[in-house]
Amino acid sequence: MVTVDTKLIPLLGNPLAHSFSSRMQNAAYAAMGFDGLYFPIEVPNEHLGVIVSALRHMNVAGFAVTAPAKVEILQYLDALDPLAAQMGACNTVVNTDGLLKGYNTDGAGVIASLLQNGVDIPSSACFAFGAGGSAKAACFALAAEGAKALIIASRSDSSAQLAAELNAAYGSIAVPCRVSDKDTLRDMVRSSDVLLNFSGVGMAPNGHETWIDKSLLTHRPICFDATYNPPKTQFLADAEEMGCQIINGAGMLIHQGALQIELWTGLPAPYEIMAAAIRDSLAEQ
Repeated sequence: MVTVDTKLIPLLGNPLAHSFSSRMQNAAYAAMGFDGLYFPIEVPNEHLGVIVSALRHMNVAGFAVTAPAKVEILQYLDALDPLAAQMGACNTVVNTDGLLKGYNTDGAGVIASLLQNGVDIPSSACFAFGAGGSAKAACFALAAEGAKALIIASRSDSSAQLAAELNAAYGSIAVPCRVSDKDTLRDMVRSSDVLLNFSGVGMAPNGHETWIDKSLLTHRPICFDATYNPPKTQFLADAEEMGCQIINGAGMLIHQGALQIELWTGLPAPYEIMAAAIRDSLAEQ
């Protein structure tokens, strides 16, 4: 039962029909005995400021932020955690008496998922496709974990900007790549140990789309996709066919969501309950 005392926790972004976060978060709240309600609000970036202004005056513990608003949200916050400020992206906001402070749990979620699947980050050259909010968080986290090298690929100059930010913070670790430069893209993919897709290509309802031809996967890199719906994107299906180890975004979702709960409630998150909710959601697909 939702009452005037129920702490509201919206998810802001667009589109959100593919998201399993509400089921996962609300299952966790029930197990914790926390009187909260997590729910999606689809909002385009041009209306983001209006929504945020209203939320700060409501009974909101905080809110989650997903694509395409993880960078856009920064201008509407009162304070940033140092890690979120360094990453230049925010996926979690805590509301304390109308003061909004931004955090980023995406990077930690990616790292936890990779480690859970046996990836040796310090010995890995990592290739990230995409340069948006999730990619920024992941790349900074990978650099902090000592990744051997980072190649950032995108369809625009955003990859060059992200690479410059990473190099300013961690030395000469990152190299940008334009997707339109097919020869360079091919060479950089083939020199990478871990391929990570943060672009959203292959997300439901466009699960048949992929960002890379499977012929480039003959060296069998580890393939990670931040997408979890569908649980096996075309990229991961192709990678599996080529004999690669594949990792979808479910682990990242659970780990970053657990950290969000701890920020919003101050209580430990029930990881296994959250994992079960995601397994159930995926099984129903």
